[in-house]
Parts: sequence; C-alpha cells; structure tokens
Amino acid sequence: MIVIKNGHIVDPSNNLNKSSDILIEKGKIIKIEDNISPPPGAEVIDAKGMVICPSFTDIHVHFRDPGQTYKEDIFTGSKAAVAGGYTTVVCMPNTFPAIDEPSIVRYVIEKGEEADLCRVLPAAAVTKGRKGKELTEFSLLKDAGAVYFTDDGSPVIDSHVMRKAMEYAGSIGSFVADHCEDLSLSQDGVAHEGEIAAALGLPPLPPEAEDTMVARDCVLSMHTGMPVHICHLSTKVGVEIITWAKAMGAKVTAEVTPHHLYLTDEEWLDFDCKAKVSPPLREHEDIEALRWALASGIIDIVATDHAPHAHQEKMQEHQHCPPGMIGLQFALPILLELVRKDYFDINRLVEVMSINPAKKIGLQPPQIKVGETAELTVFDPSESWEVNEETILSKSKNTPLIGRKLIGKVKYTFFEGKIVYRG
Repeated sequence: MIVIKNGHIVDPSNNLNKSSDILIEKGKIIKIEDNISPPPGAEVIDAKGMVICPSFTDIHVHFRDPGQTYKEDIFTGSKAAVAGGYTTVVCMPNTFPAIDEPSIVRYVIEKGEEADLCRVLPAAAVTKGRKGKELTEFSLLKDAGAVYFTDDGSPVIDSHVMRKAMEYAGSIGSFVADHCEDLSLSQDGVAHEGEIAAALGLPPLPPEAEDTMVARDCVLSMHTGMPVHICHLSTKVGVEIITWAKAMGAKVTAEVTPHHLYLTDEEWLDFDCKAKVSPPLREHEDIEALRWALASGIIDIVATDHAPHAHQEKMQEHQHCPPGMIGLQFALPILLELVRKDYFDINRLVEVMSINPAKKIGLQPPQIKVGETAELTVFDPSESWEVNEETILSKSKNTPLIGRKLIGKVKYTFFEGKIVYRG
C-alpha cells in the first residue's frame, strides 16, 4: 500500500484541481480523500508542495532499436521517459531496418515489455523501407500493434502516395503523421533562414520548406475527409495554415516539441551542432505563435521528438552531423515555465501532455479516480535542477540545455500501479 499525502491533484478529465490524499492498494486507487490515515506498513509519500496528475504520453520518440542502439535503446529510452513523467511512448520507424513489417512491430513491443518501465508502442512506416514509393501493409501492421503510420525523419514527398496512405489509414481507424518538409526547398539547409544563419554563413533552411507541405497535407485531409497529423510544427505560417484547415473542417491535428517552444536559432551562435534539429530552431516570433496556438487549441499535443545521437556524431561539421536533440526529461519544466508566464494553466499542461496524446493513439488516458490503476506523475513545480551528463538518463546527451538550470522536477512516476521512478 502507498499513501500520497498533502499533494495537489490536477486531473481535468475528472474536474479535479484540489489538495487531497490518495491511497493506492494493489496498484489501484482506493481512496481520494483529505487526511487519510496511513494503514500499518504502508509507504507514505509526502507530496507537500507537489502536483499529482495523470502520467504523460509522448507520441513521438526515437529509441533507435533496431539498428542504432549505440545512440539509445528501449531500456535507456524508457528510463529517460519515466524520469520525465511519461508512461506511454511511441517509437518512430526510422530504425535499421525500418519498422515496416509486423515482426519488427512485435519486436519493439516485446522489448518494451522486457524493460517494464513504461508502455512502448511503435508507429509503423507509411512506405516500405521509408522510401516514399510503395505503401506498407497497414492492416497487418496495425493488427501487430502499430498505433499509427509515419515515415518520420523523411516526408512523404509524393502527393499521390500521401493521399492513398491517408485514405488507407483512415479506413482502418488509424492516421498518418507527416514530417513536413519539401526537400527541393530545404536542400542542404542547416539553420533557419534568417539573420543568424546569414551572419554565421550557415546554409539556410527556409520556413516555406515546412509550410508548403503542411498546406498540402491539410488540403488533402479536407478533400478526402481523412485525418492527418502534423509532426513537430515550428512556424508561424504553419500555425495559420492549421487554423484555416480546422476552420474548414479538416481532420487535422498538430504537435509541437518543447524545444520549438523554448529555444531559438540563437543557439547556433556558439557554432554548436547540438542546435541542429529538423525542423530547425526558429525565431522569437515563431515561438510566440506556437505558444499561443498551443494555449488556444490550434496545436493539440506536445511531443518531444526525443532524438538521441552519439557524441562523436554531433561533433561533426554542421552539414554532416545528424539533426535532433533529446527531450523526454525537459518537456515538463519547459511547459511549467509557460504556465508561470501565463500562456496557459496547469490544466492545459495536463491536456497536451497526457489526455490529448493518449486519445490520439486510441488509448484511454490515465485518470485519478477511485478504481483506476495508478498511472501518475508526481512533480515539484518549484524544484530547480541542472541539466548535465549525470542528470540525463538517456544514453545520449545531445541537447543545448547542458549546463542550464530548469525549474520543475518529476519526483515519482507510477506505471501500472507501481513506482517506476523516484527522483
């Protein structure tokens, strides 16, 4: 038995925003009351000053298994996930080989079950080998456990293939998520096309490389009536396009990463390739547009796009180093900063990190309710901690946040009724 005492419970699904105690027995929430007396032998967690909320879901991570486990593996990725308060993650299919066959879908699920820290689910590739030409067997992949379809890391360039994919996925109750990038426009770009890239002589990556593909996907959704999900939205124009598409009735959803809500292309001023990410870090006005879009509901979900790379890879020249940065442990403190700055409240934080992403992949979101299995995140919104190689639990350490202090720390994560992380 576990008693969590003196915490502040936030669960918008059950209209909870109050201080109370929680009693957990055999993994189930038995009581939510004031002043619960701990039964003999019960573990007591004093959550004074802490928030208790449903655990988080990240629908966009890269755990690099199979094929690149020197960067990350499902166990180390799961450790980072629960340290960030996540109990469900969705692994991208840009592995080696790609997740384009049912056996590889089952492999990822089984590896997650072996780690037994959180729920690890795969997204499957849209096209065979992620080559953008021939559709995979969506029905078989879904039956094996794939929760949606994406060629993430690469866009689906061919509009005919994208339309067919959307129709196929929609017909079986799933959806396609797209990495929106017109490669003919992005070419070998490294940094956002703007003053920073020009001043530093970095190859520019224009925002219209993303915007044109966001527009295409929204139009396809509108005309087919099928859902589409926009990965890692990063531009102010993209926000306007999605606003228009939703107003027109298109079944469009969008995610934003913590780094696109927090970091700008000024991270390149040190010529540090840890700042290289796809899509690139943008300008302040893009960040503002993304923040308000998340607050208003235009953007539905926060997803980390946790993308580990080995140190030696990120030490290469900017044109040769791979894009991406880790993020599972930083999402909560970054979102809490936006709460402190009054972009939105703590309820909205829980919606975009827990409720909406779980619903998007067809799961019942965790609830703080008597009779429910305890899947909880307990965090201290005021605790300051330094991002360094010791505090990062991912196998890779590629983030521009190294050496900086963040405010907001996960203290306990409950998965399937048991504590899987203590901070």
